[in-house]
Amino acid sequence: MYGLGIDAGGTYTDTAVIDMETGSFVTGNKALTTRNDLSIGIRNSLAGLDRDILAQVSLTSLSSTLATNSVVEGKGCRAGLISIGKPYNGGGSDMYFQVGGRFSMDGEEEESLAVHQISAALEAMDGKIDALAIAGYLSVRYPNHELRCAKMAAKKLKIPIVMAHTLTSKLGFEQRATTAIMNARLIPTIKELIDSVKNVLREFGIDSPLMVVKGDGSVMREDVAAMKPVETILSGPASSITGARALTRVTNAAVVDIGGTTTDIGLLRNGIPKIDPEGARIAGKRTRVMAAEIATYGLGGDSRILVNGKEILITPVRAIPLCIAASVWPNVKETIAGLRDCEDFPPMERYPVPKIVQETEFFTFTHEPPESTLSDTDKMFLDLVREKPRRICDIAAETDLAPHAFDVALMESRGFVTRIAVTPTDILCAEGTYDAFDVASSRIAVEYQARKTGMDTADYISRVKKMITEKIARSLMETVMLRENDTDTVTPEQAYLIDRALHARGEYSVGFRLNIPIVGIGAPTGAWLPAVADLLGTELILPENSSIGNAIGAITGYVSETAEVTVRATPKDPVLDPECDVFTGSDVRTFPEPGEAMEFAEKTAKELALQRAKRSGASNPDVVVSIEEKSFELGNGKKAFRGATVTARATGKPDLGH
Repeated sequence: MYGLGIDAGGTYTDTAVIDMETGSFVTGNKALTTRNDLSIGIRNSLAGLDRDILAQVSLTSLSSTLATNSVVEGKGCRAGLISIGKPYNGGGSDMYFQVGGRFSMDGEEEESLAVHQISAALEAMDGKIDALAIAGYLSVRYPNHELRCAKMAAKKLKIPIVMAHTLTSKLGFEQRATTAIMNARLIPTIKELIDSVKNVLREFGIDSPLMVVKGDGSVMREDVAAMKPVETILSGPASSITGARALTRVTNAAVVDIGGTTTDIGLLRNGIPKIDPEGARIAGKRTRVMAAEIATYGLGGDSRILVNGKEILITPVRAIPLCIAASVWPNVKETIAGLRDCEDFPPMERYPVPKIVQETEFFTFTHEPPESTLSDTDKMFLDLVREKPRRICDIAAETDLAPHAFDVALMESRGFVTRIAVTPTDILCAEGTYDAFDVASSRIAVEYQARKTGMDTADYISRVKKMITEKIARSLMETVMLRENDTDTVTPEQAYLIDRALHARGEYSVGFRLNIPIVGIGAPTGAWLPAVADLLGTELILPENSSIGNAIGAITGYVSETAEVTVRATPKDPVLDPECDVFTGSDVRTFPEPGEAMEFAEKTAKELALQRAKRSGASNPDVVVSIEEKSFELGNGKKAFRGATVTARATGKPDLGH
C-alpha cells in the first residue's frame, strides 16, 4: 500500500512514493514546474515514475506554492467584502460595503443588523464579484449577524460565501476580515488546481483520496481545502519541515529549504513545526491563518546575479537560469556563445539596479497583460519577446530606442515577462559541480561576468559562492534570534554580532554557535549548506532524498485540527465563584459557577476538534486538551476565576477509505 506525495514548488515539481506501512521511500522524481499550468509539471514528474507502482497508490497528498504566490502577486477571483459594525481598512477586495449591526463585549445587540443596507450592497455586487467575504465585529463570539448576512447573500448571489468567524476563533477584526478576503479570492483558483490534479491522477491510473497540505504541515481532504484554500498558504515550506522530520527523525533542528526562488527557514521543536501564534503574515498583512513560523528570504537557485560597474550583486529577483534557457532556445545559446571572447565592455559605471542592462540577460514572454496597462513602447517590447527570448540591448538596436525606454522592471513585477540571467545554478555549472542542461553556456556567461569585474574566473566563482553562503548564514542567524526572542526585527546589537561573526576584521572577532543541527531540504543544499554549517559551528544533516523532501513531507503529514472555546467570568468585579459565559463559536452558554463552565467547555472543545478532524479526513483521531486559565488574587491564598481558553487538538492518520 503506497502513498504519493506531490510538491509543486516555484521551480521544480517533486513526486515521491512511500510505503504507507513501513514509511520507507520507494521512488521519486523531479520535473520543472510549469507556472502557467501546474498540472503540466505534475504530469511530467509522474511520467518518470513506474506505472505499476503508481497503480498501487492508496493515498495522494499535494503541497503547492499556488495559494502563497496568488496572494503575494495579487491574483485571484473578484472578491467582495461586507463588513458589519466596523469599517475595514485593509483593502484587497474588489467591492466593499460597510453595513450597520453591532454587538457589545457582553453580548448585547447594541445595533440591529441593517438588513436594508445589506440588500442594497448585494444588489450592487450582483454579477460583479465571484465570491463574497463577510466579516462582523466580534463575530467569533457572536456570529449571528454574519450568519444572517450570509443567508441573504446565498439567496441573492449564488456564489461562494465566506464568513470570517468560520476561519478562526481568535479576536482581531482586521485580521479576520483580511483572512476572509484572501480565502474568497482563492476559492476558484484552488478548485481549478484540485480538479486538474485529479484529472492527471486518473490519467496515470491513480484512484485514491486526495489530501492537501496546510500551512502548519498537517493535511486535509481536498473538498475541505476547496472551501478553505487560505489554510494552504505556506504549505510548501511547511512540507519541508515535515519532510525533514520524516527523513531524519530529529525532533529539534533548523530546517533550511533552498528552492529556486527562496530560502525558507523553520524550526522543528519537539518533533513539530513551530506555529506562529498570531497567525501568518502574508504579503505584508497579518492574517489569522495558523501556519508554521517560516522565515522566507529572497535567495535561491534562480536568484539573479549581476555585475553593476565592478560590484557583484545577488538580488531576490527570480530568473530562469541560463543553463536551462540555452537548452530550450537556440538563439540564447548562440548569443551567449558570442560573448566567449568579447572584451568590448560598456563603461564601468553604476546604475540603479532596475535600470541595469546586462549583456548576459534575456526576457521571455510569460502572461498577456490586461488592456491599457502598458505604454506603446512596452507593448512593442512584449510583442518582440513573444517570438523568442531577447536581450534589451538587441531590442534597443532593432527599434532604434534607448535601452532604458522600456520599463522591464514593471513588466517583470507584474508577471508579463520573465528574466533569463546568471544564477547560483549557473555558478555551480561553471564550477563543474552541477552538470544538468547547457553547462557550456553557463560557463561562458560566468567567465564574461568575471572579466567585467577584472577577476580571474575561479576567483569570481569563489567570491560569489562566499557571498551566497554568508547570505544563507545571516538569514539563519537572524531567524533563530527572532524566534528565540519572539520579535519581528533584530536589534542593532544583534545585527552587529552577526556582522562581526561573518566578517572578521580589526583586532577581534565574534564567534557564533548554533546549538541545534541544520537539516537541509532541496536540491541545492549540498552545494551551499556545508560551508554554512562550518560558519555556525554546528552539525549539518543532509538526508538521502532531501532533494524531494517536500514531496515526502506532503505524504507523511497527519490530519490535525483544533477547536478553541473561551470561558469568561461575567461579573466585572472579581468574586470567588463567578457566573461564567462559554463561547463556542456558534453560541453562548451561561453557567452559575466556573466548574460547570469549564466542564462544558472542555467537552465541547473535544467534540468540535473531533468533528473537524474527521471532516478533514482523519481516521480515529486522538484528542489532547490544553487549558490557559486566568485568575485574580483575592488574598488569603484565594483566587477568583476570571476566564480560560480551552484548546483541543485532534490528530490522526488520513483515512484511506473516505
